[in-house]
Amino acid sequence: MGSTAEEIEAAYQEARLRSSLLERYTFELEAPVHEVELTPFDISRYEITNAQYRAFVEATGRAQPHGLNDEPIWGHEGFDGDDNPVVGVSWWDARAFARWVDADLPTEAQWERAARGVERRKFPWGDRSPTPGHANFARRLNHTAPVGSYERGATPDGVHDMGGNVWEWCRDEDDPRYYANCPRLDPLNLPDSASPADRVIRGGSWDQGVAFMRSALRFKFHPRATHKTIGFRIVRAAEAP
Repeated sequence: MGSTAEEIEAAYQEARLRSSLLERYTFELEAPVHEVELTPFDISRYEITNAQYRAFVEATGRAQPHGLNDEPIWGHEGFDGDDNPVVGVSWWDARAFARWVDADLPTEAQWERAARGVERRKFPWGDRSPTPGHANFARRLNHTAPVGSYERGATPDGVHDMGGNVWEWCRDEDDPRYYANCPRLDPLNLPDSASPADRVIRGGSWDQGVAFMRSALRFKFHPRATHKTIGFRIVRAAEAP
C-alpha cells in the first residue's frame, strides 16, 4: 500500500501540470509504503446501483438519496437510472445497505488491493493515464454513467469503475498517521464506529480530473454528509473453495 517519495513527487508535479488544486500534503498522505496481508474477500464487481438501493429503501423505509443541500437525487436525469450508481448516500446509509445484504464497506486496504493488485498499478486498469474510453471523469458527461460502461477501465480481475464515475466510501476513519502505525494483518482504522470523524473515500468521480483517479490517492468526507459524487461498493469474506 501507499507510495514512495519519488512516486509522490511525480504525482504532485503531474497534478500541477494539469492545474489540479491538490496540495503536496494530499499526496504525502500516501506515505509510507507498507505491506499488508488481507484475509481473502470478495468485492462487488460494480458500484451499488439505484435499483439495488431502491429495493433497500422500499424494504426498510430508509430516506431516499439526497445531495449536499438536501436536494433530491432521484428524478434528476443522468443520476437516477436503475443501472447508474447510487449517489447522495452518507457513510451511515452505505453501511446500513451493506449490512442489509450481510456484507460491509471495504476497508481502505481492501479497496486498494482491488484497485491496484499486487503489482501496484497506478490506475485500476494499469499505468496508462485515463482516456474517455477508460472512465467517466472530468465532467465529460457531467453526471454518472451506468455501471460497467467502460470495459477498458476494469481491473484485470474484472472490477469496474474503481477510477472515476463516483467516489466510494471506505469503512476506515480518516487518519493521516495511520499508514505509519497500522497493523500488517487486515488493517482497519475504525476505533469507534459512532465517531463523527471523516471517513475515507477513494477513486475520484465524474466531476474531477486525472489527479483524483490514482488508486493510491486518499481523500475524505464527513460520514453524515451526502453528495452527488459519492457512492459505494461492498465486500464479503470470501467463501471457502
